[in-house]
Amino acid sequence: MELIAIGVQDRTDAVRDRLACKVRMLRDKGIDVEMTERSAGPLTFLCFHLRDTGRGIPAGQRDLVRYHAASALADAILYDVAKGFVARTVRERYPYFDEVEREKIVACAAATLASQGGDIDPVAGVAAASDGDSRAFARRRCDVVFRILDYLDTASCLVLEGFVRFRLKGFVDELREAVDAAVDDYMIEREYNEFIRLLKYFVDIQEPRIDEVHVVMRPGGLFRLLDSDGNVVDNDYLEGVTPEFVEADVDYEDLLMSALISVSPRKIVLHLGRGEGVADTVRRVFEGRVSACPGCRLCEPQHAKAHLPAGGRSSDQN
Repeated sequence: MELIAIGVQDRTDAVRDRLACKVRMLRDKGIDVEMTERSAGPLTFLCFHLRDTGRGIPAGQRDLVRYHAASALADAILYDVAKGFVARTVRERYPYFDEVEREKIVACAAATLASQGGDIDPVAGVAAASDGDSRAFARRRCDVVFRILDYLDTASCLVLEGFVRFRLKGFVDELREAVDAAVDDYMIEREYNEFIRLLKYFVDIQEPRIDEVHVVMRPGGLFRLLDSDGNVVDNDYLEGVTPEFVEADVDYEDLLMSALISVSPRKIVLHLGRGEGVADTVRRVFEGRVSACPGCRLCEPQHAKAHLPAGGRSSDQN
């Protein structure tokens, strides 16, 4: 007796493997079930059959087979179908990206989905760290399982891609939003990398004007450049800037980069404490010239005066 027929167009091998695993488990429990396969146009139907020995098939067995089939299909949707949908969405909605760029965007979308609640990332199969994410994924999976069971209560044939598109619209919307967010993040990263390359070009074509510059952070998040003798390095970008100016629509880190490029030092020592974002930019632009102070009072904003501490040292250059 054919109990369920599952129509699959994409990711057929992955769906077949998940269903076959459930069939083996059910047979180990003494339930005489088998899976057959037939084709109809672009679809492959994977069919569950229960053998009737002449005494009828217990209702409990039918329910058990339906539940385990729904469980396998939920995993197929959250892992295999989702991965294919994300890749296809990137390809169709953003055809101007090349293959390498698309792979980066898919990976970024996977990370976004994992952060929104996945014990295992539904696209990439990557374990997430948060217990809260694990619980969120369990709730999502249960919801998909029960939606499938609800459908199978009144129908014996389920076309997987159609079920996802029309019965799991919220999940499909999440996948599309994750793709769009990944594209935005990728474009920001690409523009940032182009910005870094441009700054490196300006650095490379300039002759160094000073041997050593120390970058310190003043109270209020303002930067200051000092030379090796502790004197303020004269520049038009940082000195005279007030916290009120920084709070306006001005990127003060851009001013720091402009100031450093204008003096083009041979060596830069960072005393920025937690300023890792700007420190990474400085390291990338002035590659091979930057070192970080292992700790001195200039590393604390309240002590960033216009002189160097006795015995202040910096770590190895990066």
